[in-house]
Formats: sequence, structure tokens, C-alpha cells
Amino acid sequence: MSRKSKDERIVASMTGYGRATGETDSGRVTVEVRSLNHRHLDTMVRVPRSMMHLDPEIRSMVRKKVSRGKVEVFLTLEDRPLDFDIDSERALEVAKALENVATAIGDKVRLEHILAVGEIVQTSEREVDEEITVIILQAADQALEEMVEHRRVEGMALARDLVSRMDELKAISRGIEEMAPDAPDRARRNISQYLADLDLGERVEPQRLEMEVAMLAQRSDIAEEIIRLRTHQDSFREALSSGGVIGRRLDFLIQEIQREINTIGSKSGIPEISEWVVDFKTGLEKVREQVQNIE
Repeated sequence: MSRKSKDERIVASMTGYGRATGETDSGRVTVEVRSLNHRHLDTMVRVPRSMMHLDPEIRSMVRKKVSRGKVEVFLTLEDRPLDFDIDSERALEVAKALENVATAIGDKVRLEHILAVGEIVQTSEREVDEEITVIILQAADQALEEMVEHRRVEGMALARDLVSRMDELKAISRGIEEMAPDAPDRARRNISQYLADLDLGERVEPQRLEMEVAMLAQRSDIAEEIIRLRTHQDSFREALSSGGVIGRRLDFLIQEIQREINTIGSKSGIPEISEWVVDFKTGLEKVREQVQNIE
């Protein structure tokens, strides 16, 4: 199996961290990358002003490695020598001019007074040459790979947890399915008993009453909802097995599962099924929380 096909089967989380360093003549390059949950891909790159030209390339590297999440890239250059020039002639000229003023007012000229005039100490940033650029991009690539690996490890743990939780929901579904055939008949009996207690007598035509009871009982049939519920649960498991960028699909399937279990709860009218539905919803909410972390 190719590397690409293997990667497609991996479930990745949207949270991760990576860090890499590189040595240059200008100091040590450090690249840190972290990612958090986000509906889409949102990339933020923080680099020194002299390296702003690397921003587009780093963003491109991020897009090639991840599809969703808020990704933050921090690039720093440590222990970098400070380049500066001192204009001695201007400093002497400023000192002489200030001395005349100081003498007139009975004060003394200090170094901070001279520097405050400005244009005496000039700092400059060393240009980022091609060699430094290569080292920076290598460090960025290594940090991104480490972050991606963290996302994969956490993603696989999430997938195992989701499979376990979905198995629990499957067990609840089977319990509901076993009771489902009794729902229409039980509804019929309950409605008939209720009407009998009203003692309507001859005020309602018996055939008409029986037809209305049958229609109400039929509305308690949850067979179709159970079939759709089972189908959505199977699709959820298949998506986890296929891997790749599946977060949005899983979220959609949860919405469909929620819709069916709500309908089952409102239609069945059986207390035991209602209890199963409450347990199912509680478990489904935990699944929903975990899915929010899936890429």
C-alpha cells in the first residue's frame, strides 16, 4: 500500500504541537507550530520583519499538510548579533551644541541627552540570505511534520474512543428495535382504554372511532426511523474506518442520528423506549463533543 493510501485511512485530530530548530550564522532559528479546533483552515504566521517574505511559502506548507484547524506558526531567531553604527562626528557636534546650552543654564550634558537627539546610533538588520532561508524552511517543515504526527496520534485515539461509544449506542438501538413492533399495538390499547374511560357511548360511531384509533396507533410505528438510524450509525463507522478528512461528514451524520432518535422518542409512546432514548441522547452528545476535534 502506498504512503498516500495509508495517510487517507488515518483519522487526525485538529490539535497538535511541533517544534524544530536550526543553526545559522545569524543565530539559532526556532519554529513552533500549534493547531487548535476550527471549522475551516485558519493560518497565522508570526515572523520577524526581515523574514516577512517567507510568510506566503510557510502558509503554502501548512495548506499541503492540513485541511482544517487554526494553525499558528511562530518563527524566532535567537542569539542574533546586533548590527549597529555610531556616528562619532555627529555625536561630538551634538555634545558641543548641548554643552553651550548647559553652561548657560548651569547644568551638565550627559550621554542620554546626546543620544536623545537621534541619528547617532543606527541599527540595521542583517539580510536573510538564501542559506538562512533554506534552514528556516527546513525547520518549519520539521515542526509542521511533528505537529501533524501529534494530530494523527491523537486522532487515532479519538477514533478508538468514538468506535467504543458508537458500539454503546448500537446496543441501545437494538434494545429499542426489539420493543418497536409492540409500539402500534400498545398505542392502540392505550388509546382504546382512554376512550373507554370517557364512556362516549352512542355519541361516536363505533366504526369511525375504530378508524381514528387505528390511525393514531399507526403514527406510533417507528420501524422506518429505526432503519434510518441503523443506516446512519453504519455510515458513521464506515467513515471512521475510511479515515481522511471526515470531521464535517461525522458532524452531519450526528445531526441525522439526532433527528431520527428525536422522532423515535416522540412517536413511540412506550415508557421503556423513552428511557432508552434519553440514554441514547446522552451518549450521542458525548460523541458530538469528540467529533468537534476531528479534522
